[in-house]
Amino acid sequence: MTSTKTTTREPNRYGILTAAFVVMFFVASIALFSVFLNPLSEQHGWSTAEVSLSYSIFQTVMAVTGIFSGRICDKFGPRTVMLVGGFVFGLGWFLTGMADSLPMLYICHGLIAAIGNGLVYNPALTTAQRWFPDIRGKASGILLAAAAIGPATLAPVANALSGAFGVSNALKILGVIFWVTITLGALFVQPAPADYRPKGWNPPVVDKPAPVAEATKSDDDGSFDVKAMLSSPRFYVLLAVYAMAASSGTMLVGAVSSISQEHVGAVGTMTAAAFGAMAVSISTISNFLGRLTFGALYDKFGAFKCLSIMLVVTALAMIAMSFAYNAVFFVACVIVLGFAFGALLVIYPPLTGETFGTKHLGVNYGIMFLGYALGAWIGPRLATGLHSEAYGYRMAFYAAAGITLAGLVIVLLLAARVRKAGTMMPVRK
Repeated sequence: MTSTKTTTREPNRYGILTAAFVVMFFVASIALFSVFLNPLSEQHGWSTAEVSLSYSIFQTVMAVTGIFSGRICDKFGPRTVMLVGGFVFGLGWFLTGMADSLPMLYICHGLIAAIGNGLVYNPALTTAQRWFPDIRGKASGILLAAAAIGPATLAPVANALSGAFGVSNALKILGVIFWVTITLGALFVQPAPADYRPKGWNPPVVDKPAPVAEATKSDDDGSFDVKAMLSSPRFYVLLAVYAMAASSGTMLVGAVSSISQEHVGAVGTMTAAAFGAMAVSISTISNFLGRLTFGALYDKFGAFKCLSIMLVVTALAMIAMSFAYNAVFFVACVIVLGFAFGALLVIYPPLTGETFGTKHLGVNYGIMFLGYALGAWIGPRLATGLHSEAYGYRMAFYAAAGITLAGLVIVLLLAARVRKAGTMMPVRK
């Protein structure tokens, strides 16, 4: 009798990364909402301010859901959470196509789709990172690139669907597409074993950092847990800067199609709506390039210098945008703003880790991300609230530039304080 020995074959981690890439490509589609801003407004007689409020609700609900999705993922596994999230996300978009009132719009898109997004986004990102402890930054960069390329690729598709089938049917079609593609990707995602190490790789040995004053017993490396972080004034300073820095970018993401149609309109044989969709694609591609560039600059110049560069460029581009009524000049402004905005999401995760330690980074950054959600409330409200027939979006651009410059002042003051203290981490007294 011959005995057979069974061996467990390790999953192909690059296959899992590819599956997560597909998931991120389709779940990061909130930028598509600007394509539907004017069509939804015209179809139902809603104001653009009322429609864009759904974008702000979406960002807030997504951020809050993301805080808890990591713990849910640890309990039930990433595949189950992502399958549920993909269904909820697709359902939200499908039901948005049926929305005939503003409350229904806010519930279907701002709440249901956003919950699905929050359930999918974080598990896809963190699960892939755990399979690549040797190249964690590159793995994250690839997935964040998918999050930027997805809307750039899908914006013209969304515009074409809207033109061919109407805005309501386009939203329903996209909902089905999102559900199917995220489901297919999630089926190939598996959790990494505890303390997983690729063959031939050993983690680098680092010196244990000096303990921070009054560190808790569980935080021997000085990392701040959630309670300690929320007790630190620096958290609220960084949260405020995050919101200020995100205001201009979220205004662009949420209304770039509408802004382009008013500022530029039709270009040659291209309709105003088609040009608006192209502006969305250009913005997201620029965002992608900004993420890659500032990912490298961060390691060389540090958080505060990169953040200062991003804020200065954003403020100047916002002022320039107020005069951008020429197609070429408008596209140039969109490229610069998208590029600078891409830096923000690259800078803040490691900045949060440097400031409060990495042990609790998953939850800590989830809470810090609420600053981005706050910016998503401010930016679109500036675009719609300060818009007028006499000045168009000009006053909104000036207000966004002012908020951005206020954030720059805070960053410079904080950088000076950090240099004086000689450490990024605040001391708990």
